This record gives sequence, structure tokens and C-alpha cells, in this order.
Amino acid sequence: MLETIVIYIVWVSNLGKGMTQVKKLIFFICLMSINLISFAETCPNIAAIKHQTLKGWVAYDSEEGTVLSSKRAAQFNRLVEKFVLAEWKMNPVNKDGAIHCYYLDKTGSNLEAYLAKDHFEPVKNNKNYWYQVSGFTQCAAGKSKCAFRKSISADPQLARK
Repeated sequence: MLETIVIYIVWVSNLGKGMTQVKKLIFFICLMSINLISFAETCPNIAAIKHQTLKGWVAYDSEEGTVLSSKRAAQFNRLVEKFVLAEWKMNPVNKDGAIHCYYLDKTGSNLEAYLAKDHFEPVKNNKNYWYQVSGFTQCAAGKSKCAFRKSISADPQLARK
């Protein structure tokens, strides 16, 4: 993400001499807005879960916090029918967090499992659908509105001398 910002700054600064600094700044802000929107992610859709085409997602038991056994994972994939909630909790050690996505079966029952992906944070915009509940940040506004992006702290950092 930081690399993209640097590339945009260099590219915009090298634009033609006819552009004023204000026009260059507006152009840069527009590019960054498009970039942030394009990198937003949402919880996996039901088809991706059922066809097991998930990349980077891990299924956990919501009671134990452990990775689902292959038998439970197969049951989750078979029974999942509806997205219900996205949840995020910051890791205080590295100021990073993970997204947890919860789903229901066809009867509306909790599947006692969630899908998780590390190093992400909620996308908060002018229509903020994320809210605080018991130390977690949650979103129940619908899968498309509960967007998140890769945490900046997840990018590799260079050491200084």
C-alpha cells in the first residue's frame, strides 16, 4: 500500500507543467480514493464457501477458538446459508487485527464457527456501519457494507540503522 502511495506521488508530481499544484493534489486524492476502494475486501460469499475457493481464510470454532477439524469444516461448508456478522478485534501487541465472519444455516441457527483472516482492519467511511460491542468492532449491515482492508502494519517494515 505504501509503495502504491509513493508511486502515485512521483507520477502526479511528474505530470505536465500546465497543471497547478492544486490540480495535482486533487488528482492525487482521486487516485488514492479509487485505490482504497479497489483494495477493500468483504467476507466470503456463500458460493465461495460451498465451492471451497477461499484464499487466506481459516475456519475456527467460535467456542474454543481453535481451527475446525476437517469433519467440522466440511459440515460448516455444507450447512452455511447466510452471512450474519463481521467482527474485528485489534491485537494490542502489534496494533493489527483479524476479521471474523459469521454465518447462519437455513434454519437461522448459529453454526458455532467463523471464518477468519489476519492483518486486516475495518474500512470506516462517511457511512460507518462498524460499531463497538464488548471490546469488538462489529458490522451487521450486510456483507457488502462490512468492508475491510489490509492493515498498514501488516506490510514488511525496513529496519533503520
